[in-house]
Amino acid sequence: MLPTDETAAAPFRIPAEFVRYAAALRAPELCQGHLAGWLSAEDAVELAFLRRCDLAEPTGPFTRIRDVPVTAPEQLGELCRKLGRDDPDARRIWSYLAVAWSYSRPPAERTRLLDELAAAGDGASADVARDPEGFGRDRLADGRREFLLDRAASGQGMNWHNSSALLGTDRPEEVDAAFERGEDMVGVAVIGLALTHPQPAAVLPRIARALEASDNGLRHQGVVALAHVARLHRVTDRRCLELLRSYSRGNEADDDLWAYLPRHRLPLWLWRHQTAEFLAWQLRGRWRR
Repeated sequence: MLPTDETAAAPFRIPAEFVRYAAALRAPELCQGHLAGWLSAEDAVELAFLRRCDLAEPTGPFTRIRDVPVTAPEQLGELCRKLGRDDPDARRIWSYLAVAWSYSRPPAERTRLLDELAAAGDGASADVARDPEGFGRDRLADGRREFLLDRAASGQGMNWHNSSALLGTDRPEEVDAAFERGEDMVGVAVIGLALTHPQPAAVLPRIARALEASDNGLRHQGVVALAHVARLHRVTDRRCLELLRSYSRGNEADDDLWAYLPRHRLPLWLWRHQTAEFLAWQLRGRWRR
């Protein structure tokens, strides 16, 4: 029998907020992660909720996991055993995620985590601990390609026919793959990325790609996404400003850049437009009085 959360063999837990960005989980993999102890009950339920949103799944395994109360660990364990038993390959992803989580930590903590992996009996992780610059980087690259990039490329990570799901997009790799496939709703995903991803540096290059598109609808969605980044993070970058300059003035990004960014960081062409608009507004107000 697979171990329950209470008897798990994993040497440490991997937070849901890290797993979320590192892979597009399948339900059996999530279940195996909880049963092996990599995920707490709370994180397993949270990830199930997020994957249900990604896939716009009203019913199915992620919904079933999400609906289990976190106060009922026995019920969650039993459900995970049922959902995970038909996929013997579902454990492999956790070796990659454990190494990836270790590499995301400061050097001293990374060394400790890798040593714990090796001591837990994972032969591949022992190789990583022995040669982190060689085996470690290879393991990260191989796992990222298999469990994130390949799944994004095939469209498995998101429901690309549901705008509500795409507005929750928070993996930049999904957006990159959608551009390559020519997805009709890639612009919705760009807006979703702007709304949900915590790092604007990961969002702005994808916005630039939308801004330089030939499709007018996608270009406008890029403008809306840029406005959201300005409002939420109070930043932009030079490339997006260069592209925005060719657009008609008075758009959503113009207004939010002017409203939320420090004025000294904005280009002269935006100053000229906004100043002219302000003067016109003042003149209209005086004429009405």
